[in-house]
Amino acid sequence: MPLPEPRTDDNSTADLTGVIRARRRQVWRRRLQLIGAVAGVLVIAAVLWFSPLLALDKVNVKGSKLVDQDKISESVLGSDGGTPLPRVRPGAVEKAVLEEFPRAKEASVHYAGPRSLNITITDRDPVLAITTSDGYQLFDDEAVDLGTVKKAPKGVTVLEESAGSPDQKTVSAVIRFMAGLRPSLRSDLASIHAKDEKNLAGVIDTGEAKAKVAFGDSTSASLKMRTALQLAADGRTEIDVSVPSVPVTN
Repeated sequence: MPLPEPRTDDNSTADLTGVIRARRRQVWRRRLQLIGAVAGVLVIAAVLWFSPLLALDKVNVKGSKLVDQDKISESVLGSDGGTPLPRVRPGAVEKAVLEEFPRAKEASVHYAGPRSLNITITDRDPVLAITTSDGYQLFDDEAVDLGTVKKAPKGVTVLEESAGSPDQKTVSAVIRFMAGLRPSLRSDLASIHAKDEKNLAGVIDTGEAKAKVAFGDSTSASLKMRTALQLAADGRTEIDVSVPSVPVTN
């Protein structure tokens, strides 16, 4: 007796095929949606990248007393004005500002709306004022010329004339000495003068003690200043700390 032939379920096969096709359509639908979203983002990015609607036309500058803020604004607009804001790189603007305006120590640039930038300037701090015929020429601890003012700023040590205007080596030695002092020590040095780069001297004035001090060269500035202040506090009025480990007093 012949065996019965296997039974084929045509309906089950058709259902499985339909499910596979539906899943394929769903996968392709999602892929097309993703492609469309990416294309949309690229179109928007292209519009923002090239659109004159976002062209830089305003630069707000604040924080500086040593640099003309209007000149900074004019400079940035001169180089980047009309450029769509997404193409303006804050880091590049900061670098350009510091190169063109060396009296600025730091420049912080941020986007401020669709067509403008905000720039905050941190000025260099003067540590030395040199007497001139026009007033006082200011320098920071990196020997950057900060310009001339009529009156020396409060807390800035004045390099007084010592047999004529000091040469560049002497000025550099004084600035190195000042740069080696912490602000708290620097503020107690009322004035300084120099015969040459190896013979620096000054007057310390803490409000409670005052003394004339010979510092010698520009090395070990903080140690020399601390030693002089201790001796001045003990009532010494003439102090030589050229060799700080062996100070000489009168």
